[in-house]
Amino acid sequence: MLKNKSYKKKNQFLLIGAILLYLLLYNFTFKDTIEVYSNVQNTESQVELASNASMMVAQLEKQVIQIDAKIGNQNKEGIDVAQSLLELVTNYCQTNHAVLREFPKSILANQDDLSIETNVFVVEGNFATLINLVYLFEQKNKLGQIASVHYQFKKDILTKKTALTATIYLQNIKKRQNEK
Repeated sequence: MLKNKSYKKKNQFLLIGAILLYLLLYNFTFKDTIEVYSNVQNTESQVELASNASMMVAQLEKQVIQIDAKIGNQNKEGIDVAQSLLELVTNYCQTNHAVLREFPKSILANQDDLSIETNVFVVEGNFATLINLVYLFEQKNKLGQIASVHYQFKKDILTKKTALTATIYLQNIKKRQNEK
């Protein structure tokens, strides 16, 4: 049958036969092999991610601790920040000849899933004592972040003396637990 055909026709039949053979081989053998290979690749990448999961969890926990340290959220859940703050300021005032003038209630503000607690208190004393108190809160005792400090000279009408006061705004940012 092919002996009577020209070389051009024979080459066309050969090409069509090669294409049909390729399609048959692909559908019955290569297709399954390629699918298995891609599944193996996916599984290996998932195993690699799973093996790194413990390291990633530890790294994320370190980042959370660093963020908490930056925003002043080192307090445990059971500790009352205002009580700890009052105790610290009172002890500082007694040892450094300063006077705690005002210590009102904490101001709570809720925004999204954060709770912001602001403690405002007024301390009277000399400049060095007040600066050291601010330094104590900023560097040594992390009960929160100092949001603002307002220094002011006040004149006492009765004694006709001026006194330096510092109004300190200390904020604590906590993530609220979503209870359902």
